[in-house]
Amino acid sequence: MDIRHNHRDLSPAQKTAFVNAVLALKNSVDSILHPGMQKRYDDFVEVHKNAMTGPAMFEPMPHGSSLFYPWHRILLRQFELALQAAGNDSSIMLPYWDWNYSSTSNPFTPDFLGGDGDEAQGGRVTIGPFAFTTGKFQVRVWDDPSGDPGLRREFGEDSTAWLPTSSDISACVAKTPYWPGPSGFESVSEGVLHNPVHRWVGGNMADASSPNDPVFFLHHAFLDMLWERWKQQHPTIPPYTPASGAPGRDLNSTLVFNASNEPSPWTQSWTVRQALDPHMLGYSYA
Repeated sequence: MDIRHNHRDLSPAQKTAFVNAVLALKNSVDSILHPGMQKRYDDFVEVHKNAMTGPAMFEPMPHGSSLFYPWHRILLRQFELALQAAGNDSSIMLPYWDWNYSSTSNPFTPDFLGGDGDEAQGGRVTIGPFAFTTGKFQVRVWDDPSGDPGLRREFGEDSTAWLPTSSDISACVAKTPYWPGPSGFESVSEGVLHNPVHRWVGGNMADASSPNDPVFFLHHAFLDMLWERWKQQHPTIPPYTPASGAPGRDLNSTLVFNASNEPSPWTQSWTVRQALDPHMLGYSYA
């Protein structure tokens, strides 16, 4: 069983292994979606982009719907397994970021995710392993046909963005049911916990192609953990709704990651029901 931890609890060696696996996936593992044109890391970016926009957009859309949590759970787990394979190290786990930005809780350090973008360089990250100047992290997938090959960030520049507090988290986890309605857990958490963090980091994270920034995966890992916390706090409430009668979105629906005329990013398939329990996917949280 793979155990995910808060990034602040990783040892220096574990952080280095994670970073090196990301770089290996970005440089040394060929794409399945477009062999020879991009790398395997870029496939994950493209899948997420196509879930929101572009000529290869697919339905049903996992954002702003009940599918948000199970769909992203599979995306993250496949990324985690890809990291293990790229790094030839089964101990590599996807850490999470609890949105704290102080002391050891700050993931944007030179030895881990790197820093904020440089306004004078269009928001390009200039410090850390994913800085464009290292020559090891080139952005190849954008919302538009082309864009800046450098990773970009703009911390806190969006006036509508924030980093959720522990009070925000507690209030969201208290919401029921899972779905539907504006007061359900999925709707509130996506609007209060998910979207503002994307905008706060800014740059690539503010785009549909947001997995271009590795912090995307730490951000979503924490959201995934909060879904588990929500289920534990409400054991008598269905962990996912609708249960039936909603083709494409109910428990027996197969999660979609590509348009029917586009190649699949992986050979396996999962129903919503199969994505409910992380233990059945081979991982849990510390």
